[in-house]
Amino acid sequence: MAIKQSSFPLRVLADLSLLFCILLAPVCSATTATAPATLLQLKSSLTDPEGVLSGWSPEADVCSWHGITCQPGEVDIVTGLNLSGYGLSGVIPPAIGGLISVESIDLSSNSLTGPIPPELGLLENLRTLLLFSNSLTGTIPPELGLLKNLEILRIGDNRLHGEIPPHLGSCTELETLGLAYCQLNGSIPAELGKLSHLQQLVLDNNTLIGNIPEQLAGCASLRVLSVADNMLQGNIPSFIGSFSDLQSLNLANNQFSGGILAEIGNLSGLTYLNLLGNGLTGTIPEELNQLSQLQVLDLSMNNISGNLSISTAQLKSLKYLVLSGNLLDGAIPEDLCAGDSSSLENLFLSGNNLGGSIEALLNCGALRSIDVSNNSFTGAIPSSIDRLSGLVNLALHNNSFTGSLPPQIGNLSNLEILSLFHNGLTGEIPPEIGRLQKLKLLFLYENQMSGTIPDELTNCTSLEEVDFFGNHFHGSIPERIGNLKNLAVLQLRQNDLSGPIPASLGECQSLQALALADNRLSGALPETFGQLAELSVVTLYNNSLEGPLPESLFQLKNLTVINFSHNRFSGSLVPLLGSSSLAVLALTNNSFSGVIPAAVARSRNMVRLQLGGNRLAGAIPAELGNLTRLTMLDLSFNNLSGDIPAELSRCTQLAHLKLDGNRLTGSVPSWLGELRSLGELDLSSNAFTGDIPAEIGNCSGLLKLSLSDNHLSGSIPPEIGRLTSLNVLNLNKNDLSGAIPAALRQCDKLYELRLSENALEGPIPPELGKLPELQVILDLSRNKLSGEIPASLGGLVKLERLNLSSNRLDGQIPPSLLKLTSLHLLNLSGNLLAGAVPAGLSGFPAASFEGNSELCGAPLPRCAPSSSARRLPGTEVAVIVAGIAVVSAAVCVALLYTMLRVWSNWRAVSVSNSDGEESAHGAGKWAAAAGDGKYWKVGSPVSAAAAAAGEKHSSGSETSVLHAGKSTEAAGAAKS
Repeated sequence: MAIKQSSFPLRVLADLSLLFCILLAPVCSATTATAPATLLQLKSSLTDPEGVLSGWSPEADVCSWHGITCQPGEVDIVTGLNLSGYGLSGVIPPAIGGLISVESIDLSSNSLTGPIPPELGLLENLRTLLLFSNSLTGTIPPELGLLKNLEILRIGDNRLHGEIPPHLGSCTELETLGLAYCQLNGSIPAELGKLSHLQQLVLDNNTLIGNIPEQLAGCASLRVLSVADNMLQGNIPSFIGSFSDLQSLNLANNQFSGGILAEIGNLSGLTYLNLLGNGLTGTIPEELNQLSQLQVLDLSMNNISGNLSISTAQLKSLKYLVLSGNLLDGAIPEDLCAGDSSSLENLFLSGNNLGGSIEALLNCGALRSIDVSNNSFTGAIPSSIDRLSGLVNLALHNNSFTGSLPPQIGNLSNLEILSLFHNGLTGEIPPEIGRLQKLKLLFLYENQMSGTIPDELTNCTSLEEVDFFGNHFHGSIPERIGNLKNLAVLQLRQNDLSGPIPASLGECQSLQALALADNRLSGALPETFGQLAELSVVTLYNNSLEGPLPESLFQLKNLTVINFSHNRFSGSLVPLLGSSSLAVLALTNNSFSGVIPAAVARSRNMVRLQLGGNRLAGAIPAELGNLTRLTMLDLSFNNLSGDIPAELSRCTQLAHLKLDGNRLTGSVPSWLGELRSLGELDLSSNAFTGDIPAEIGNCSGLLKLSLSDNHLSGSIPPEIGRLTSLNVLNLNKNDLSGAIPAALRQCDKLYELRLSENALEGPIPPELGKLPELQVILDLSRNKLSGEIPASLGGLVKLERLNLSSNRLDGQIPPSLLKLTSLHLLNLSGNLLAGAVPAGLSGFPAASFEGNSELCGAPLPRCAPSSSARRLPGTEVAVIVAGIAVVSAAVCVALLYTMLRVWSNWRAVSVSNSDGEESAHGAGKWAAAAGDGKYWKVGSPVSAAAAAAGEKHSSGSETSVLHAGKSTEAAGAAKS
């Protein structure tokens, strides 16, 4: 019966041991004589694939059984059980608690399952228990705390979970406790601090949390403390500096913070110190240089700053120095390897802020590996680099090294890795590089190197990867490239190489990835390509390769990526279809002909099929619908005919569907609306008919929709307004009719809108002026649009091209267009526009405004004076004439009435001559101004302003046109 550790303190556990035995009476009644029977029960619980237990039988002496050790001179007193590493499976039976005389049990490195039996707690003589490297489950039995004589407990590398039982603190003789590589959680029990004899505490690779408990200071005999790969936190406890016998300290990959303890420098016997992958800050303590026995120092992947303050003049035993991924700055110190006594073999300083030259490293004569990548080192690679004669790995990439690669590099006869990419190296590859017979990896990409690829490189027969991407190498690929029999990766992309691909390349039969794209290679593919049986990725795009493909390519069954785009290949696609594992087939802009083979659909994992810009004919194979993982299908600019096969509706992951530039017919299928991943749909330049399906509005992620140059009819469905991510909408050159839907306003990410050469009618929706990202063009030309140009178009402040030509637009050009400061093309020609061209648009050519007979002003001829106002429509003229007649009649009646009244009363008026004269002129002191029913006193400021206002608006205001005569009359009265 297992006792729950959370409910019973250790003393209670001890007191209940008697009850434990009573409950397990069969086990507790065991004697030394029962050992054979107990072991036979163990045998029956195990599966023995190697038959190591076949000799376990009652007829044989138990002490002769395989894996059994007995006490010397005694009969049937079993002291040892060792069945390690025999592939045993099954469970450990509770009966194992009957081996009361056993001192050592080793069942490690098998495939045992089930829990650890709590009955092991009865084996009071047990000193060693090894159950590591199995598949045991459950929790660690707290009953193991009863093993007072236990010295070694190693049960790690299992599937144990739960917390570490504090009861283990009662195993006071324990020297080794190994619980690594399990799924233990919780904190490290403080009770472990009672283990004063403990020499090794290994708790790596669990999910332990919390701090290292202060009570652990009681483990004064510790030689190994390893708690790596947990979630421990807090500062590194200072008591660690008091473990005078400590030889190995591994706190890697936790969440420790604070600085590195200076007290660690007191651990004179320390040989291994690993603090990588924490959040440690501050500088490297000078005291670490006191660790004269230290062989491995790893402080990488922290936030340590300051200078590199390590000196192997004191750390004479140091072989590994790993400080990568910190914030160190400054230069490499001159005394890093002072004298010839340095043992430093491996130096890793990548991912810091170090700078200056690397000359100081030449003093480290024992170095085998150097990695100073991802820093800010400058200067040339030292020509005396060959002083490091034992160098195996040299990684200087991602720095700012300049100059050329010194020929002395060829003296590093042990070099296996040379990584110099992403620097500023220039010059040629020295031919001396051909002496590096052990070289496996050569990375020179993203430099400024030039010259030819030396033929001597083909002497480096151990090469496995060559990457020269992004340099300026010219000339041909070495003819003897086939000497590199071990070559798996050849990357020569983006250089200036020319000539043919050597036939000897077919001898590189280990080749898996070949990238020769972005060069000037020419000629045909050699037939020997078919020998590259391991080839998986081949990219030859952007060259001048030509001719039909060799039929031998069909033998390449492992191809996953083919990109031959932008060459001059011709003939059939069939040689490329021997593999059923293709993920990418990109052949755009060649001269392939024939039909698209249905065999393309054999590669069910294909994600990109790009055949655009060829001479392919026939129908789109319905079998392409089987490519359900396809994200890009580009068949554009071929001679394909027929309908879009309905089977393509199964390609629900399509993001790009390009069928433009063919001779496809039929209607645009409504099932396109089911392709919810679609980001680009281009069916332009075909012969599609019928309506635009409203279901396209369901493709909510659509960025580009182009249906131009077809024979589509009907109206633009307002559902397109649901495409709120749309950037490009091109419906040019169709037979669309009806109004432009105002719902396009919802496509507020549009930066290109083309609706020209249709039969659209009605006004331009003012909502189009609220498309804030419209930039490339707004083209509504060659339609039947009418009404005025909306002033709201002035809100398209990013617009570069506006074409409203060849419509029936009338009214004036709105001054708001002056806000379009990014506009560099404007075409309003061929409309019914009138009035003056706004002055701010005069910089556009006259062709932008031609065909509007009533437009005037630069760049068109000057406008006539204000009296030559624009001609009004007939209905407006009729209203004006009727108005003038009514007003004139009213004026005449008023004048007649006034004259009659004056005539009837003039005799009754008795005034002096001066009064009469004043009265005679008084009638002339009042005059109608602007004809709007308001009157101003002639000569007053008000009447002068009114007259001026009438002149100012006479050319553009209908009111001023209506009353031009009245205003002139008022102005004349003012002058008199």
